[in-house]
Amino acid sequence: MIQAAEALGQGVGVAAACEARGVPRSTLYRTRQQPANEMPSVERPPSARALSAQEKVTVRSLLNSPRFQDSSPREVYAT
Repeated sequence: MIQAAEALGQGVGVAAACEARGVPRSTLYRTRQQPANEMPSVERPPSARALSAQEKVTVRSLLNSPRFQDSSPREVYAT
């Protein structure tokens, strides 16, 4: 569909071609910028507020303990 809208767009304009083919213009423009089937990979740094591996283990063990096993994390925090 994108290729058909691209070909039609050369004759009648991109907006009219996309409307006729049912393709969003943003999708057409995005495919022009990126090679086919290749998504940009963005490596995000970990959040400064993220728990460390040891903290995650501690929290999970507390949430799964018999005292809190039937409580939601919000209830455990309030306790």
